[in-house]
Amino acid sequence: MHEFESDVSHLVGGCVGSNIAILGIGNELRRDDAVGLAVVDRLSFFVDDPSIVLLNCQNVPENFTGYVKRFRPTCVVLIDAADFGAVPGNARIFQLNDLESPEITTHRASLTMLGAYLQSETNSSVFVIGIQPADCDFGSGLSPSVRRASVAVADTIGTVLNRFRVKKG
Repeated sequence: MHEFESDVSHLVGGCVGSNIAILGIGNELRRDDAVGLAVVDRLSFFVDDPSIVLLNCQNVPENFTGYVKRFRPTCVVLIDAADFGAVPGNARIFQLNDLESPEITTHRASLTMLGAYLQSETNSSVFVIGIQPADCDFGSGLSPSVRRASVAVADTIGTVLNRFRVKKG
């Protein structure tokens, strides 16, 4: 998780002093696909800053584009399950062009289109935090490794956001 924390610090460091939109994406009826929702839900305990918006988008993030555009972020972070061939629970930050690789699937071809749309409409930097799922079959509840990852990812993001918030205050 140390490399991930460094990557999050770099990502957030470039957005300090501006609006940040963090979108959790997933389907609660497909087990680990809900990991983005779990991360945003946990982040809500860390983030109390009007320059940061947390959105639980379920499996319809396109329904939130109007709100994101009105918020005018300079940084948009999409959090979702992503199959990039790693051990379940591993987290990684992707640029939009990384998602075009055939080795990475977010089981949602529109995620790249969503990111590109938000980038063009808000002139923001868009990143995806992908968490390797173990099981995206129908059912409820995250697998143990992905549940641990959702907590670790949220805690890391929350810690980094608070660290930068203290620095700029």
